[in-house]
Amino acid sequence: MKKKLASIVERRQLLVTQAAQQRSALAKNLQPLQSSLALADKSLNIVRYVKKHPILIMGLVSLVGLLKPMRAVTWLRRSWVAGLAIRGLRAWLTKSKTTKT
Repeated sequence: MKKKLASIVERRQLLVTQAAQQRSALAKNLQPLQSSLALADKSLNIVRYVKKHPILIMGLVSLVGLLKPMRAVTWLRRSWVAGLAIRGLRAWLTKSKTTKT
């Protein structure tokens, strides 16, 4: 009986060690995804907030309707181009940082 108990204790220690190694490997592998997952989490929080407060969407649509629609399209186009420029600049900066190191 003592041999069986010692075998079980030894097996348990081995499994605990393996689990710790697997946890650290998983954390290391998920680290590059952390920023993407954080962005997705923020996006989901925004969607949930808007679902709880639909008056915001109605107000935004009313505001666009009150303004001249072409003005809204112009500002939308400007913000889209600015967003693309910022995204490209961010990609260029991260690329230049990785090539320096």
